[in-house]
Amino acid sequence: MSEHEPGSEQESKGSDSKASTVELYEKMSKIFREKFERAGSLSEEAFEKAMSETREWGERMRDNYGDDVSKVTEFIRRDWHDAIRFTREQTRRSFDLERLQAGAMDLISRLAKSAGTQLEDFASRISERLTYKTGEIAGAGTLQCIKCEQNLILDKATRIPPCPKCHNTLFRRSY
Repeated sequence: MSEHEPGSEQESKGSDSKASTVELYEKMSKIFREKFERAGSLSEEAFEKAMSETREWGERMRDNYGDDVSKVTEFIRRDWHDAIRFTREQTRRSFDLERLQAGAMDLISRLAKSAGTQLEDFASRISERLTYKTGEIAGAGTLQCIKCEQNLILDKATRIPPCPKCHNTLFRRSY
């Protein structure tokens, strides 16, 4: 039995729901990453197919995790959209077209523009999903309070607490 098939790891029905939800997030995030990497494409279609297959796996685990499957699916979607947006921004910053030779510059410029346009279109459709809220689960990294700009550092996947400074409940990813 594969590690991603239901029943491969038994969950205790009486376990702490917060811990099991974080565990579900970690499992589903790993499954999504593997499926998205196997697609070999950064297209929206590849993203949605990997997301759909991950959601299907989660649905088969509903007996163990209940209604948390839908919430966790959206947390993973949000986190991956945010990571794609960050990668797109970093890629744009890393190109210094002044240093490239004229022939290569045109080719790279067209490729970067095409990839940038596709990623920008993709990112614009998901930007509203990039708000992190207290009580949701997020992967490791830094979140910044939308109200006071206080950084909240998460060492691992965990439920998001209120802002330690102003107790606000809305955050954005900070890099």
